[in-house]
Parts: sequence; C-alpha cells; structure tokens
Amino acid sequence: MINMDENDIYISANKSVSSGIAWLKNQDITEIKDLSRSIQALSLWGEKTVHLMGILLTKKKGEFWETDKPLLDTARACSALVGCGIIADEPVNWILGQQKDGNWGNSEIETSYALIALGDTGIKNESGCEWLVSNYGKKWEHTGTTSLIITALLKQDKEKYLDFIIDRAGWILSKRESGGWTYTATSNLAIQALILAGEEDIAISIKWLLGRQEHGNWGDIPATALSLISLKMYQDRK
Repeated sequence: MINMDENDIYISANKSVSSGIAWLKNQDITEIKDLSRSIQALSLWGEKTVHLMGILLTKKKGEFWETDKPLLDTARACSALVGCGIIADEPVNWILGQQKDGNWGNSEIETSYALIALGDTGIKNESGCEWLVSNYGKKWEHTGTTSLIITALLKQDKEKYLDFIIDRAGWILSKRESGGWTYTATSNLAIQALILAGEEDIAISIKWLLGRQEHGNWGDIPATALSLISLKMYQDRK
C-alpha cells in the first residue's frame, strides 16, 4: 500500500508521461543515441516504434553503427532493439569482437555499455565484470559512471556482485541532493541503477525528476527518453 505522498507522485507522473510521450513523438529524431533512447522509452510505454526502428536499422552500415562513438552507439542500439524483441546478432558479435584484455577501449564507460547490451541479449561476460570491479577506484567515483557500472553488473550477475552493488548504491544515495544529482541525465542513470538494485528510497528522486519537466520535456531528446524510462521502471516496481 502506498502513502498519500506516493499517490500524489503517481498522479503527477501519469500526466508527465503523457506530455513527455507527446513531445518525444513530435521530434525529428535522427541521431543513433536519440533513436535508441527514444525507441526504448516509447516501447516501454506501449507506443509504436516501427518508424523509428526503421530509421535506426537503415543507419547501420555493415556489422555495426559507424559513428564517432561506434561502441557506445552500437551497444545502445542493441539494447533498444532487444526491448522490441529483436536480437541483432551481427552487432552483438561485433561488440564481443571489440573486447580486449577483459575490457572495451580501456574505458569504464564503454565496458559498462557493452556489458549492459550483452546482458540485455542474455550473454554473460565474466571477464568484463571482473575488469570493472577490480579496477574500480576514486577516479571512477562519479554518480553517472558508478550508476552505469552497477547497472552493467546487475544485468550480468547480480548475485555474484551483490556486495559491491549494495555498497556503491549506498554511495550513490549519499551524493543525492534535494532528491536528485544536479543533472537530469545523470539523475536518471542513478534512479535506474537504484531501482534495479532494489533500493526503496526512490520516491523523493521521482518527485525531483517530475519537477524538472518543462513544456513536456526534460531539456532534450536523450534526457526526456531517459526520464520516461525511469518513470516506467518506477511504476513497474510498485
């Protein structure tokens, strides 16, 4: 049973979702990152994404999405397609082929996104997880980075890395100010990681997120899509 404050949040969230979806569907979405995030958000809310999926797939040249950030964009695209029931085998195999010495690009961000995409497609990659955990330190102690890392671990093997996940989820919460983490995109990554980790103290962050919406959006396409994803995850958790 939810308390009155949470009930008010649900009412506000329903209105925010409707206006957010309407705003997102009215945008000219062409970038791979924007397409992937939008497809994921809209499909979660039961909206049709055939047109956006068609655009996304036509932008793939060869085995992957060749952009200035091919690993990140290919990983996001694979995750978005999985949400629509499509396993993109060729790009997934390309992602696997980019792994060297347990990681992707010697980057915690690229490695996290790769592991998230692989986890979404049901592929476990222990060496990638071990690389993240063994190399984690002060230089990676940023809210967005840490949120991506524990999301990757949660999608790969929650039980094995549970102690690390709980510890880092607590650290993320310790950095929260007035409900959020300064930036909307970063806050969404944190909210999603905490929901996946089973954290209960999320309502204040959802309330903060709702307060950031203006004219149906949260600043731009990626932030709006991420916000819609967070609101759906929160709704589903309850």
